[in-house]
Amino acid sequence: MPPPRSRNRLATIGLIVLGLVAATLSAIALLWHRTPATVTGVASTVQTTSHAPTTSQHPAATGEPASSSVLDQPPTTPATQISVVVMGDSHSVGDPSVTWVGAASAQLGWGPVVNLSAPGRGFLTNPSSCDGSPCAPFGGTVTAIAQAHPDVVVTFGGAADGDFAIGDQSRQYFADLRAALPQAKLVALSPVTTEVAAPYWLTMHAQSIREAVEAVGGTFIDVGQPGLGNGEQLSAQAQAEIAQHVVAQLR
Repeated sequence: MPPPRSRNRLATIGLIVLGLVAATLSAIALLWHRTPATVTGVASTVQTTSHAPTTSQHPAATGEPASSSVLDQPPTTPATQISVVVMGDSHSVGDPSVTWVGAASAQLGWGPVVNLSAPGRGFLTNPSSCDGSPCAPFGGTVTAIAQAHPDVVVTFGGAADGDFAIGDQSRQYFADLRAALPQAKLVALSPVTTEVAAPYWLTMHAQSIREAVEAVGGTFIDVGQPGLGNGEQLSAQAQAEIAQHVVAQLR
């Protein structure tokens, strides 16, 4: 049996060895827990970096643009124009720059405009001259209007019909027009005169036209009587007033 001093020395050595073993085990445990977290963090960083978009400030070395999204976009195209047919009497005939047609077209962005108006045309009466427009009352022009495939049809007339009821003819005209152009916007203007005073029957014509166009979902525009006393044709001021009414209603 070793003497007491030897036993004390052995105990001290044992404690030192146990301390070293404990420290080693602690270090191993720390490394074991730290390694997965470090690896996971690295993987996450690499993954994020690999998917980060390349900014336009650092173009590729090959000279290709950093992003082709702009090149892939379709070219910008102008807005689709509104095709229009004007069907009327002498008040709509002439150079567009001096009629309501030109002023309204410019402000509403119409184009192209097919003007099939002819002097003397009404819901009952044939035009006094045709010049490329159908030689028929409004009811006989539906086919010609539809062939232009318009988005908007503006009908302006009725004064040439005189003191005769136009209710049946106006209803038939707008019904046929709607059947031929189910998607088009149909517009009718109230008839105007250039006489000194407006005859009473113009008011009745306006009412018949309103009822006929609104029955098929169209729009009626009362332009008043801006041409009273103008004589043979509407003045520039009267034409401008008509254009203002049209623009105000259709803008």
